[in-house]
Amino acid sequence: MTALQVVILGIIQGLTEFLPISSSAHLVLVPYFLKWEYPPVALDAALHFGTFLAILIYFFPEILKILKGLAGSLNPRAKKTSEDKFYSSLFWWIVIGTIPAVAVALLFQSQIEATFKAATIPAVFLLFTGVLLALTDTFSNPSRNLGSLNSFKALLIGLFQALSLFPGVSRSGATISGGLTVGLKREEAARFSFLLSLPVVLGATILEVPSLSWERISPGNFLIGILVSGIVGMLAIHFFLKLVKRTRLIWFAIYCWLFGIFSLLKIFVL
Repeated sequence: MTALQVVILGIIQGLTEFLPISSSAHLVLVPYFLKWEYPPVALDAALHFGTFLAILIYFFPEILKILKGLAGSLNPRAKKTSEDKFYSSLFWWIVIGTIPAVAVALLFQSQIEATFKAATIPAVFLLFTGVLLALTDTFSNPSRNLGSLNSFKALLIGLFQALSLFPGVSRSGATISGGLTVGLKREEAARFSFLLSLPVVLGATILEVPSLSWERISPGNFLIGILVSGIVGMLAIHFFLKLVKRTRLIWFAIYCWLFGIFSLLKIFVL
């Protein structure tokens, strides 16, 4: 792939990984419509690693607090503040919330991989993402802070995240919907969604490493993919956390419906 194509896909990945509009759908459908070659596994790994770094850097102070809280909880002699207890709990909520996606990925890996081979599947699942966002945005009562979470609620959000293994189901959209379902404020649901993505995005990157090949991408373009998706990803996180406080998710649902319908028309009619 050319450097310009890598830059464009890096921008798409950085934006759509964190906005609730499905990065997987865009990375399948945009190259398909532009008649580009399908992005190689090495580029996919670079783009995922870039967005992993975006989360790691943006939330680094909070991640340090989570690790500090965890270390304190494992040391019975350590003096624990209420903040330490909260961040220790947050670590375990992230672990619990990751379990469903890992289980589904291990049990249905071949079936999930097959869904990435047809452009119609992400287009249809985009419509589903829109419905999910619209329903939770309309019928939820988002009024609680992250401290109201417990293991059951974290597991429920994790079940929503497992849906995002299929192309077209937005990971952030699904987990934010899960957060709204258990009563979290939109900005708190988004915050937990991004932290919850750390092990999943890193795991997806690691799983792609054995399949890496430099035949269709140069090391330079590989680094460009990481850099662009990482920078754009940090901007998208910052923008969305501010936007979601005052903007309803229905607007993202409408975008998913419009892009999904356009994609289906483009595939079957145009």
